[in-house]
Amino acid sequence: MARQGRPRRRVKVATLLAVGEGPADRAFINHLKGLYSHDSGQKVTVDTADGGSPAVMIQHVIRKYRYADYDRRLLLLDEDIPIDADALKNARQGNIELIISKPVCLEGMLLCVLGQQIPNGANADHCKATLYPQLAGKPTDRNSYGQLFPRPVIDGTDKPEVVRLRKIVSNEH
Repeated sequence: MARQGRPRRRVKVATLLAVGEGPADRAFINHLKGLYSHDSGQKVTVDTADGGSPAVMIQHVIRKYRYADYDRRLLLLDEDIPIDADALKNARQGNIELIISKPVCLEGMLLCVLGQQIPNGANADHCKATLYPQLAGKPTDRNSYGQLFPRPVIDGTDKPEVVRLRKIVSNEH
């Protein structure tokens, strides 16, 4: 026999789609999700755009998630390929917030968080070759980032892109 009484109320949970440029970006976002989203009042979905130009990745997110109802959409891109005006317009129209990893790429940005200098003219390969040996495992595994980037390090950084990413994942306004 069905229980009668007040109907259950559905609580609207905020939703975030966070897309990284590649598998390492996805792993780092998943690391942040593990640190910050459990008590944020928001459901975080993490995916990867699998590289390409910023315009291609923006279109990928728009097409793949056209009918998905997310409160916020975020795309983490590397700085190494400039974003043209049309791609920026498409991102705005698709309600996609862009965070650009500076300098150069995710790995360069994370090296800055650790206080390690990036030489002028360094490329993504240099940054990856410098950061990856310091990780606790594969750069595509979210658990690899825990040792170098625990919550106190992420909370203590003043790197604007990481601060913004942390605030979005933790649902701070």
